[in-house]
Amino acid sequence: MNSKKQLPDEDEKLEYKACFNKLSNDVWETVSAFENTSGGKIILGVDEVNNSGNISYVAKGIKNPHKIVEQFCSNIANKISSSTITNGSMTLQDAGDGRQIIVINVPEARDNKKPVMADGKPYVRKGSVDVEAKGEDLVALITNASDDLDTEILKNYDLNDLNLTDVAEYQKMISSRDKYRFYDGMELETFLEQIGVISKDYFGDGEKGITVGGLLFFGKNNAIVHKFPGFQLEYIDQSSVTDRWKERISTVIDDLNIFSFFRETLSVLNTTIEDRFALNADMSRTDTSGTMAVALREALVNMLMHANYFENQPLAVHNKMNFYEFINPGKMKIPVEAFFTSNMTATRNPVISKLFVQLGFGERAGTGGETIFHSSVVNHCRAPEITTNEQETKLVIWKVDYADSFSGEEINERGRMVLKVVMSSPKRFLSKREIEEKTGLTRSQATEVLKDLMGKQIITKQGNSRSTKYGVKATATQLIAQVESKAAALRSMFKSGKFD
Repeated sequence: MNSKKQLPDEDEKLEYKACFNKLSNDVWETVSAFENTSGGKIILGVDEVNNSGNISYVAKGIKNPHKIVEQFCSNIANKISSSTITNGSMTLQDAGDGRQIIVINVPEARDNKKPVMADGKPYVRKGSVDVEAKGEDLVALITNASDDLDTEILKNYDLNDLNLTDVAEYQKMISSRDKYRFYDGMELETFLEQIGVISKDYFGDGEKGITVGGLLFFGKNNAIVHKFPGFQLEYIDQSSVTDRWKERISTVIDDLNIFSFFRETLSVLNTTIEDRFALNADMSRTDTSGTMAVALREALVNMLMHANYFENQPLAVHNKMNFYEFINPGKMKIPVEAFFTSNMTATRNPVISKLFVQLGFGERAGTGGETIFHSSVVNHCRAPEITTNEQETKLVIWKVDYADSFSGEEINERGRMVLKVVMSSPKRFLSKREIEEKTGLTRSQATEVLKDLMGKQIITKQGNSRSTKYGVKATATQLIAQVESKAAALRSMFKSGKFD
């Protein structure tokens, strides 16, 4: 670290501590906060300077860094309930003029290890501040850590609290599948036990009752909100430029549970998909709108399967002009970078997950994210995006390509031309000459457009001078997913024998 360069401000993933002579006790609060949130970096030996309200940071170094490291390592087991920090997490770095600082990388803890305590108290990171986790923050840490939120047996609930018409429809649908034909005609209570809606209270009095997942999936709305006052599922079509919304499906308006909301919303979503097709080499058409339908179904199932229904926050599907947005309470239980690229899976609602999987929707193998990304490739749309924190998870599926996902005011027509040729090119980066040839722009026009797009941080460049090439910025998750998608396409070609 160069102490003469201006250091970046503290944020949700960066914390400075002076610790010139000894280890400050508040370092443990930051360790707890980083482990309970999204991880971060603690740098010891950097002091905060307040110059008439202007805050800056100066690397002053540590008098005896090896002593501070020893203090940290010898105390962490007593101070932190379950730490992710290892010997390799700490490094000494030169701050100039013979001074040294200590950099501590703090990975996020696994959900089942949270909440991580510091001196018996849990902390979370909010912006650049460590805050003791209380109320909703503490509940979120605890419930996000659970793998079986919906298996609890509910007292004082019975079959009268279920929508038996929905149960009958579910039984009809599942019985139509070859592997579940034995459910056809099965007696009601036996059927509900088989699918996990009724279960024995193994950790209580041993009596049978309705499970939390069973109530959420098939319950009458009034019965659900008595257990979950914040229960709200909502679909809103906001794709019109003139109307506040065109269509709405909501548990606030109608007597809906997860099952009935899923069926109504999926049916409406399918009507919003534009007809799409691709031309094959022989100029025949291949319908690609079906892949978008599958992607939307997977996204809807993913939202309903993995939500934390104990949070006082609605689950929402927004149909916007250029994209679909799926929002559910609860932090995603797998890393964001693995969602589009791997079969990694984890669930917090095993009963609800089982009900969807037996119906043929959702995959325990965790292929939903790959399916969603594949749809964006086939339909030449901007890559999907997913974000998550302790409170919510948000998935965006685009209807349009990268250039069209921006308004005309932000990117002019020439800029859209450049974006489209770069995004559609088999190569991730194109030279300026290649861009000029593909767009028909002059050298000065291409230079002006590229400068504008780089200023908006949409286009990035690599190389220097004549070897400079330009490409669209992408997240690490999207780049990995693109590689995985190309590999899958090659496997498909080899399997089908189509190489021309």
